[in-house]
Amino acid sequence: MNSELQKLIALQELDIKIKEIKKEIDDIPKQKAAIETEFNTFAADYLDKKNRLDTAKREHRQLELDLQAAESALEKYKQDLMQVRNEREYSTVLREIDATKKKINSLETEVLQRLDLIEQLEKEIQALTPEIKVKRREFDVRIEACTAKLETLNAELEKLTRERENLANTIAADLLSIYNRLVQLRDGMALAEVRDGSCTACFMTVRPQVYADVRKGEQILTCDNCSRILYYRGTVEAESKSAS
Repeated sequence: MNSELQKLIALQELDIKIKEIKKEIDDIPKQKAAIETEFNTFAADYLDKKNRLDTAKREHRQLELDLQAAESALEKYKQDLMQVRNEREYSTVLREIDATKKKINSLETEVLQRLDLIEQLEKEIQALTPEIKVKRREFDVRIEACTAKLETLNAELEKLTRERENLANTIAADLLSIYNRLVQLRDGMALAEVRDGSCTACFMTVRPQVYADVRKGEQILTCDNCSRILYYRGTVEAESKSAS
């Protein structure tokens, strides 16, 4: 097989690997973000319960203060009742006492409700905490795996990039220029395999003489339709076997 064609095939294989690795590298931050989102979704119920607990405790403290104030007011009204001078004042104080007692009953009910809610939320949070810690460790391990994978991919990318540079330096400048232009114009694929008489990139039938010449692999030929450099896999495989 033409040595320059062999190099171009090897160059394209390297470029394909490099493109795949770059895509994997670009995907790592997305994978990490997805892991964090997954954890936040899992922990949402836990965090919601913690927020509700904080709110319930604040409300309980305020209700206790309101209850103390109402009880103090009731004691005052009871004292006022002992000092009334007429029926009208007596009725007024009795109404205040009755209203305050109702308020105290309502506040006591709310205090008990908050205490029940606090107790319930504390139990639920306590039950969830070990699981949250375990899950956080699991998610951290997954994130660390992404980081390790990124390091491996970067090392592999650096290695392949060096190999590509070394290989490209051995290819004739004009041919390399054609290859690079085709890469830009043809979605990264400058070469195309010919199979069953057709270009596998654009699926156009190759002229019989061109097909025969491509199978020989002695010269660099292009597809009449998509302009990609053509090669025949059987020739490549035969060359590999003879080399080994």
